[in-house]
Amino acid sequence: MNRNRKQTILLTTLLIASLAIIIFITRGILQNGSFQLDAALSKYFTRTITTDWLHILETLALSASKPAMITISLLVIGILWIKKRDYAGMITVFVFVMGGNIVNKLIKSWTQRERPTGNMLEDGFSFPSGHVMVGFIMYGLIVYFIYHYTSNAIIKNTSFLIVSLLLICIGVSRVAAGEHYATDVIAGYAFGGFFLVIAIKLYQLMTQERNAIQQVHRDV
Repeated sequence: MNRNRKQTILLTTLLIASLAIIIFITRGILQNGSFQLDAALSKYFTRTITTDWLHILETLALSASKPAMITISLLVIGILWIKKRDYAGMITVFVFVMGGNIVNKLIKSWTQRERPTGNMLEDGFSFPSGHVMVGFIMYGLIVYFIYHYTSNAIIKNTSFLIVSLLLICIGVSRVAAGEHYATDVIAGYAFGGFFLVIAIKLYQLMTQERNAIQQVHRDV
């Protein structure tokens, strides 16, 4: 199985799984339903995660805060411009990271799910987690560009592992700190995965179009 086919299968699987999760959880929330998973995971994390570990997780979660997302996205855009002259990549990062934050706010305004009782740190509605959703898009794109431009298997696998662990820590921190329900976080992964797939496919289309135009100019 060649690389393109594997990538297509992976992206299709992620897209379908993300849509299924989004539909299931969003439907339940709009019907004012409750999820046993929320109470179970909240209780589990509260009992098992110590204060010191919670501080560590919350520190890691800052990597998906709005200031961090803006800084990192601008850094990635700068690298794509200076090192690769990849204008399609620059557009993709800007549109989907900044746009992801806007879409997240629109979804929150639509569902209007209140945050867990006792939350004293975050304002606004709860569903889905913005840290997780936008973080998934941003760090997912970073891993994609590493895979796209690097042939070194160690770098690829290391970047994937680090980003995966970081996203897990971000999600756990949101539940453990009482800032989100577990289903907010799961939906954040799903929405992030959905928009990540769209971002990658649009990037590939823009790249193919650019390459076709360049080929025409070379032939002329």
